[in-house]
Amino acid sequence: MIRLNSKDLSSATVVHLDKTQLKVDGEPTFESRAKKASSLWDSKGSGQGGKKAFGEIRKTLLQMCVGVEICNYCEHNEATDIEHVYPKKSFPEKAFRWENYILSCGKCNTDYKSDKFAVFNPLHSADLEELPRQRGTYSQPANADGVLINPRWENPLDYLWLDIQNKSFHFTDKPGISLRDCRKAKYTIELLGLNARTPLVEGREVAAKYYLDRLERYVRAKHATTFADLEAITQDPDMVDETQPFEAEQARIMDAIRSDIAHHQHPTVWQELKRQRGQLPKTGRLLAQAPEALEW
Repeated sequence: MIRLNSKDLSSATVVHLDKTQLKVDGEPTFESRAKKASSLWDSKGSGQGGKKAFGEIRKTLLQMCVGVEICNYCEHNEATDIEHVYPKKSFPEKAFRWENYILSCGKCNTDYKSDKFAVFNPLHSADLEELPRQRGTYSQPANADGVLINPRWENPLDYLWLDIQNKSFHFTDKPGISLRDCRKAKYTIELLGLNARTPLVEGREVAAKYYLDRLERYVRAKHATTFADLEAITQDPDMVDETQPFEAEQARIMDAIRSDIAHHQHPTVWQELKRQRGQLPKTGRLLAQAPEALEW
C-alpha cells in the first residue's frame, strides 16, 4: 500500500454528495442513519444526478489508483469497487464523504475488508477495539480513531515494512515505530490478508525481479553508446529505430523503461527497493548509477 494522491471533484458532484449525506444525517437515531446510508448507497447511481456524480467519482478514483486500475489495498487485482475505508453501517456520517472512498478489488472489498473495522478506544490510545458487524442490531462506535491504515490521508510506508532482504516478501511493522503504529500495521496486514494470500506474496516477489530487471536495463540504456547496445537491452532489433538520431532513440527507450516501472503491479515493492537500497547491494549499485530513479 502506498499513499494516494487525492484529486478534487467538480462542484456539482460535491453538492450531490453533500445533499445525499444530509439525508443520512437528518435521521433521528444511529440505527436509522445506518439503514438510510445503506439504502441510499444501494441506489446511488439512480437518477441523472446520481449517475453523473458517481460516474465522475469512479473516473477520478481510477485516476488516483496506485497503478493502472489496480486495487489500492492488495495492488494485485483489478480495482472494481468503490470502497468505504470507514464502513458506512458503522460510520453513516461518512457514507457520502469523498475522502472516505478508494477503489479496491472485489476480493479485498468482499472477502477481507468488507465492513470489518476497529478503532482505538480510548481515543488516541494504543488499545484496539474491534467493532461488531452491523447486522440486525446497530451499535455506534466509541469514536472514529480508525486502526486500519487509510491510504487517502496516511502514508502506509510510515507503518509497514516489506521483508525483501530475507526474500519472504511478507509485510511487517516498520522497525522503530510506536506501539500504536505497530498495532495499526499488524491490524491492516491481517485484515486485508496481505501475507495470508499466496498470490499476493508471490506477486510481490515477481514484481521485485521485474523492477530490478527494468532498473538494470535503464542503467544499461543510460550508458549505451551504439544502436547495438540498445538492441541488446530491448532484446528486439525491431524496437530500435536506427533512422533516428542515437540520442533520441536512447532517450525514448529510457522513457519506455521508466513507464514500465511506473505502471507495474505492486508499486509498494518499487518504493521498498528504493528505501532499502542500503541493505540490497545490487539495487544500491544500480540506483547509485541512476539516482534520478529515486524520484520515480
